[in-house]
Order: sequence, then structure tokens, then C-alpha cells
Amino acid sequence: MNKQEKELLLELARFFSADTEKLTALVPQGATAAVLGQMFYNRTAAIAYDVLRSSGLLGEVNREFRNSLEGAYLQNLERNQSFTCCLDMLNEALQNCKGKYAMLKGAMLCSFYLKGHRTSNDIDLLVAPDDVSIISEALTAAGFQQGHIRNGGFVPATRKEIVTSKMTRGETVPFIKEVRLPFMPYLEVDINFSLDYKNSDPTVITDMLQRSVEHCVNNHVKIQTLEEKDFFIHLCAHLYKEATTLPWVKMNRDLTLYKFVDIYMQLCIFMNNSIDALFSRAAELGMAEICSCVILWTEALLPAHNTYAIEVARKHLAGKEYLLDLVVAPAEKKEYHYVEQDICERFFAPDRTTLLEEV
Repeated sequence: MNKQEKELLLELARFFSADTEKLTALVPQGATAAVLGQMFYNRTAAIAYDVLRSSGLLGEVNREFRNSLEGAYLQNLERNQSFTCCLDMLNEALQNCKGKYAMLKGAMLCSFYLKGHRTSNDIDLLVAPDDVSIISEALTAAGFQQGHIRNGGFVPATRKEIVTSKMTRGETVPFIKEVRLPFMPYLEVDINFSLDYKNSDPTVITDMLQRSVEHCVNNHVKIQTLEEKDFFIHLCAHLYKEATTLPWVKMNRDLTLYKFVDIYMQLCIFMNNSIDALFSRAAELGMAEICSCVILWTEALLPAHNTYAIEVARKHLAGKEYLLDLVVAPAEKKEYHYVEQDICERFFAPDRTTLLEEV
């Protein structure tokens, strides 16, 4: 991709603060098939459609470009109706497990964004390690099975896969149930019992769950989720885990743009007192440095221009800036660092493993 294409891809993801003048200059030459493909790959196509529409620039792009984005937007609207039905199903399956889990990421964010901007392929649960069996049994009783969707069909997990996932990923093999809803033939539930690739300190998760809250995602469906600060901290922890763990880098799933959009959106609305409260809570949980890295990456990639957040993040990261460039290989017990420190250059690199050097 050339410079114009890269700039357009990122600008079209900044739905809160996209620069219409900049878009007007970029669209004529930048709205290419390469950019279109990247938007679908990074799950920002529906956002781009709405940004172009609100900027009055839909008529300036190629018809196929425009129609593809519109199709993504309309599909998202219908997909989210199916997703809401799945949230309702899961609530029913876990009705006897109140207080032992919190729904994460998309379960909350799909309703928080403008309609159609955000979708979710699954439902993530945060669960204390001691309660994983209770939640697993409830899901099994509701007709869920552990396994994967491959070639459009369900494949049961092997015993080895189940054990390996628990030991090395901090999460279970997905629980899956056929639901036959539009754009969601299967409902997948992931149980997370660690905030990183290791089985980290369970007291942090217990603390978060004790502060969980109920949130209404539409007129009739309520979900149990994390308190606002903890929710953001978890988003940062999840993104940081993927961005700094070698297997994710090798799969090219470490820097997916829509996950940075999640952080960008929050940075656009956080006031100074919210940032102070956030970092106070993050420091209490021992996660201030992780939040700092994610905030600084996001501000470089998708500027929300939250100068106070940048200032506080840099202060908390002082002396540990190496964390911005660190990658770990858990199985090999090795550490690497990026020789390319610019997050934008890393994001667009076709193979980020070539930018790593063993420590």
C-alpha cells in the first residue's frame, strides 16, 4: 500500500474525529481495492461507510467500493440483531451463575458504538479460575460443546486441545452451540480466566468480578459486565496480550485495527478526571504499564488527541519504555524486541516477525 492508501485506511476508522478536509484530498486516489480489502480484513468497513456518508463523500468513491461498504454496514445491522438474541440465550444458560462471570468486549461494545459500527463473532466471559468448572457445566447443560468451527461446521475439541488451551492461553477451548440465526449459525462462548497468556494472579480477576455491574444493551436484554474502568483496563490487557505474544504475531492477529478503534473511542470521550481514575485503578491492579503501552500505540495509530492521556501514560511508563517494543514467546521462554519502533510502520508490515530481534 502507498502512503495515501495507508492514511485513508486509518482516517476512515476515526469515526469520532475524522478530518473531512483530509478525507476529501485522500479519497480520489486512495479509495482502492487494497484499502477496501484491508477494511474488511480489519473489520472497519461499516465504520468507513458511515464516515464517508456523514462526510458527504460516498459519491466520490467507485461504485463497487461504495456498494461493498454499504453491504458490510447493512449486514452488521442484521448481524447485531442475531447477536442480541445470543446474549439473551446466554443469560438464560447462566441464570444460576450470577456474580461468577462478566461479559467482555463485544457484548458491551456492540451497543456502545453507533448502530452497525461494531460486531462480535463470539461472547467472551471473564471467570475466576475456581469457577471455570461451574460455568462450563452450565454451558454444557444448555447444549454447548467444546470445539471449533472449521469449513462452516462444528469440530469437537480433543482432550489435548482442551488441556493445552487452559495451560498456555489463559482461556478454554470455545463452547459452541448451533443457533441458526442470520449471519450467526453458531454461538461461540470463550471463557477467559487470565488477563495474559499465563495463568496470572486470580485475585485481580476476583477483584474485577466483585465490582461488576449490570448494563442494558437494548430495551430488554441486560448483561453482567465489568465496571467502566475495569472494562477499559481489560480491553488494554487483551490487546497487549495479542500484540506482544509471538504466536499471535505469527498468525498476523496481533494488531487488528478494530481493537485499536475500541481504545480510540474511549480516549475520545475520557476527560482528565476519568484518565486519573483509570490510572489509579490500573495501578491498584498492577496494570498501569500495560494500559500506558496500549494508549500510546493507539494515539500513534488512530489519534484521539487526548494529550492528557498521553502525558499520564508516558509518566507511568517512564523507565520501562522497552515494553512498547517487547514480544514474548511463551513456549520457548524467549523474548524479542521490535527493531522498528514506529507502530504505524509495524501495523502495515506484511510480516512483523521480520522486524523482531531476540533479546
